[in-house]
Amino acid sequence: MIFFDRIVSRWLAGFVLAGVLTACETAPREAAAPIADPAAPIADPAAPIAEPALALPIEPDTTAPEVAALPPEPVIDDDPQQLYGLGPVALDGLLGQPSLIRIEAPARIWQYRSQSCVFDIFLYEEAGGPRVTYIEARDGEAQGVEVRDCLNALLRARLGL
Repeated sequence: MIFFDRIVSRWLAGFVLAGVLTACETAPREAAAPIADPAAPIADPAAPIAEPALALPIEPDTTAPEVAALPPEPVIDDDPQQLYGLGPVALDGLLGQPSLIRIEAPARIWQYRSQSCVFDIFLYEEAGGPRVTYIEARDGEAQGVEVRDCLNALLRARLGL
């Protein structure tokens, strides 16, 4: 059994040694440049230096890189005047379902909410059904805000912008 252990240990040592030696191997060397003929004539130092054969001027690339254009942001008509005279169906089509509908006779008040404001639309009964006759906007503290800004926020939220 001792004989077998020696064979295995020698074989293992030889294998490790071969791995170490191959790791130390270097890349092949390039051939050295030929030595100039001593009998060859030496170039005249006063002679002009020849221009390289392919000396082309390098011009900078002035083309702009192509960038994927973002789709244009939709035009939002946030003019509150467009709401006056609308009935419930048209109003629902423009702003969606209100957060709250209050009935304070003779008015129906449709309330919309955004993160920045509360938008109240007053519909009064007219010939042909209820129509928008008054609009107001306020912030969360019940302070008045610009109706156009609040309508813009509602329309943006509806479009997911």
